[in-house]
Amino acid sequence: MFKQFIRHSVPPFFLFFVLLFTSCTKEESVSPLTQSKVYLTGTGSTPTKWYLTSYVSTATVLPLNYAQKRYYKTFGANNLYKDSDGFVGSWDMPSTEQLIERYVNYPSGTPATQSYKIVSITATNLIILHDYNGTPITAVYTAGN
Repeated sequence: MFKQFIRHSVPPFFLFFVLLFTSCTKEESVSPLTQSKVYLTGTGSTPTKWYLTSYVSTATVLPLNYAQKRYYKTFGANNLYKDSDGFVGSWDMPSTEQLIERYVNYPSGTPATQSYKIVSITATNLIILHDYNGTPITAVYTAGN
């Protein structure tokens, strides 16, 4: 009885399209760490520039000077790190809560490593926290190019 109903009321090509579209709705899940790395690097061939937009020491918002308002960092998909001050090195994100920058501090030539706690990361905002001489510093960056 059901077959007769289907045969007479629903055209066969319609059933074909329904089956085709419902069978192709598979989504690949991405791990939170992979998603955070995509947010950090961006999705195109040019890495996202993260512009400093706010700097907070303890609970005080510090005003940005002219140079700080133009300061940015980039994190390439190949783990290349560079910033607008001319520092070049590498980056790593071992977990969704940690970001590490490695670069050579000039003019001394001394290798330096800076570790941050990731407070929040999205495609448009990056909030990271680190200690400077025992004082917590929160930096807020906005994506741009």
